[in-house]
Amino acid sequence: MLIKKINFTGSKFAALYTQFDPPSDLKHVVCFFYAMEHHAKDGIYQPLLPSGTEINGWQYKGNWRLQFTDSNILHDFLLPDFYMVGQQTTSYKLTPEPEIACIFGATLQPGTIRALTSRPAYLFTNTPADLITLFPRQQVMPYIKKFKRAENNSDRLSIVSNFYRQFVIEKQFSFYNEALQMIYQNKGCITVKQILEKLHINERYLQREFRKHIGISPSAYLQIIRFNNIFTELSLSEERQNIAMLATLFNYYDISHFSKTYKRYFGASPSKQVWNKLKLLRELIKDSPYLLQVQDKNIL
Repeated sequence: MLIKKINFTGSKFAALYTQFDPPSDLKHVVCFFYAMEHHAKDGIYQPLLPSGTEINGWQYKGNWRLQFTDSNILHDFLLPDFYMVGQQTTSYKLTPEPEIACIFGATLQPGTIRALTSRPAYLFTNTPADLITLFPRQQVMPYIKKFKRAENNSDRLSIVSNFYRQFVIEKQFSFYNEALQMIYQNKGCITVKQILEKLHINERYLQREFRKHIGISPSAYLQIIRFNNIFTELSLSEERQNIAMLATLFNYYDISHFSKTYKRYFGASPSKQVWNKLKLLRELIKDSPYLLQVQDKNIL
């Protein structure tokens, strides 16, 4: 089912973004599907925030160039035509090459890559891996060949959905899933200590489970969910928000604590100038915010 379609136009920006709900039998695997097209001549790098999901991308025209900074190291490279990437811990920028980039993607539920590949999730954190290297050829090549022949997003949705249907992925009870539920229910406004006390487990065990299945620590994941909630709240409000008060409500120590987190993602403190550069991001969180969907679709 189509749940969102956005056309972005302007003197310096033009793109098309379409989002689809997953079939009911894949909701425990896929948070949502999306298609995005962008022309190089009409735009510049657009910053996007990590959404707390893993991503599987199927490019069908051109290539996306990915740029992000991690531990003060700049990463700048073309994404593989077909790839999977784990959790993203920083904002990232995309630009099309050579002239246009078109991608059909699946935002995966946390823990899916581990379930699919049996490899530790931390290997995929901020690290795209070529889909062809992750699975036996008989599991992936028939779908890639069909995908290359597809002419519309309806066909692409069917092909990628069927790719996932060949795997048996059952949602089972686990402490890391219970911890995820607490993080979602509290919009990231919960401490690791509170999670440990409610689950009656020790911190080392939870850290190990998150690193293996999610790819990052519990504290890093809840920080992503918390920032996504406050950023969305600021973006969707029709009235000028009291940022200091809102920051306190979302468990930031003070406005400087929130500004430091904001600067880590966007390279500058909150300001009108920075805000005006986030056109794509602000459009993507209207109506059905992609940043909150892993949270909203997983709350029991």
